[in-house]
Amino acid sequence: MEPYSVILKDDVAVDPRTYGALLAPALGVTVLEGRMAVRRSGGIFAENLPEEEARRLAQSLEANRISCWCAPSSALPPLPAPRRATRVESTEEGLRCALLGQAEPVTLPWDRIGCVSIGLVLLPELEEIAGVRKKDVAAVLRREQEQRDLVRDRLLSVLNQVDLSHQENAPSASAHHYFFDQLRRKESKQLKAFADVVSSDGAEWWRIPLEESNYRDDADRGLEVGNYTIVPVLYDRLKEAHTERSRKLFQGGNVERLAFDTMEEFNRYTRWWTWRERLRLDPELALPTQVPSAGGNGQAPSPIAESSRLRSAPYVRPGSKWRSGTLVGFLVLLVFLGVGFKFENRGTDCLICGRHREDDVFRLWGVALKETRGDWKRPGPPSPYDVIVGQDHEHLFDGFGYHRKGLIGVGSGYGRSHDGNASPENADAAECARWLFTWHTDGKATFDEVRDAYPRLIRKVQSIPDAEGRKRWLELARESPEKLLKELSQ
Repeated sequence: MEPYSVILKDDVAVDPRTYGALLAPALGVTVLEGRMAVRRSGGIFAENLPEEEARRLAQSLEANRISCWCAPSSALPPLPAPRRATRVESTEEGLRCALLGQAEPVTLPWDRIGCVSIGLVLLPELEEIAGVRKKDVAAVLRREQEQRDLVRDRLLSVLNQVDLSHQENAPSASAHHYFFDQLRRKESKQLKAFADVVSSDGAEWWRIPLEESNYRDDADRGLEVGNYTIVPVLYDRLKEAHTERSRKLFQGGNVERLAFDTMEEFNRYTRWWTWRERLRLDPELALPTQVPSAGGNGQAPSPIAESSRLRSAPYVRPGSKWRSGTLVGFLVLLVFLGVGFKFENRGTDCLICGRHREDDVFRLWGVALKETRGDWKRPGPPSPYDVIVGQDHEHLFDGFGYHRKGLIGVGSGYGRSHDGNASPENADAAECARWLFTWHTDGKATFDEVRDAYPRLIRKVQSIPDAEGRKRWLELARESPEKLLKELSQ
């Protein structure tokens, strides 16, 4: 019995929770594995199934208004694995490429190219370069980034010359750059761009990395340039062969939503588009077995027998006053909680030793729901306190600097709070101590004099409740080390 495949007509997402249980028996796997297969399927919903199972799945899709074809697998071209192009040349006859693992270049005529798929793929970044870890080659990486920026700038100027006679290629009003200008690192992965070229019969599938520089154009006197310059050439000669995502990429704006998470996903999309165009141009490959439904794939569901029971008036559920009120109250509560919820990242420095601490706080209308306090860490070299005194102490601070983020963007911003644990006496004593530590650096006092004076100065200032009285000691600490030492010794 000839196997059949189910191919979607449009690039739409299929709910794995609904169709995972339907696909699992056909594949002979568990429901969980069936959901994973639906999530990875893309436009190729199912392949090489018995005709009865394939038509059952197609009818289920059509019932939910997801248009598809149910075609024999032999009617679809068996595409080979994509072959990487190491050298590319465009001529009047066609596209000439030297393929990886093949000594002689091959020419694919322009009229034999049936699909052009340009896509962005998220690929993991290399942890090592030539056996050296990335952290040890910072200069090399900076140089690589400069070269990538130069490639983007040149590509941007080339893509600005793309023919905009087709409306779908015109950038939106808010887009100031095309998609290649957005190639950047993202979550330890890197966006790479490729141009896949597939022959109309499916016998050839070439992959051109657009960030390499081995492209030669006859019109450019045979000089090798960046592969990205082939993009407008392919578009000019093969406008109608571009996939839907390729055309969307030319619109610019934020195109990260169009990036493929894996190379397998990009390959599957290119295969789906090639098969989709084959079935669209030759609808007889998927002939209906029953009267087709409007807008469907020709696989009409079984007719429903007319019920012999008398038709009655539909039951009208009586209205309920409290349900609408409860719903409104629930929505108001959600908005109230959403507006009042804030995530706060705050930090402070110790007034004595200068160590830094950062906390994470979740707040609801200013009330702290959860606090995660950080450790006191030294932000740089040892402070004067660590060098001269070097004793454990209670860290004192007079407030926090914070950055708050609202759940829905409301109330975000920066600020400072004054809820520290240092009293005014402690704050003035710490300031006097900071001036005391500068005496040794400026040569106004010896190391031993500063170390011996520190505890007496702290106790003296902390014991003065009057702000005017503490002000006198602050002035002595700033201006008169001799007088201060003399008064401390009394």
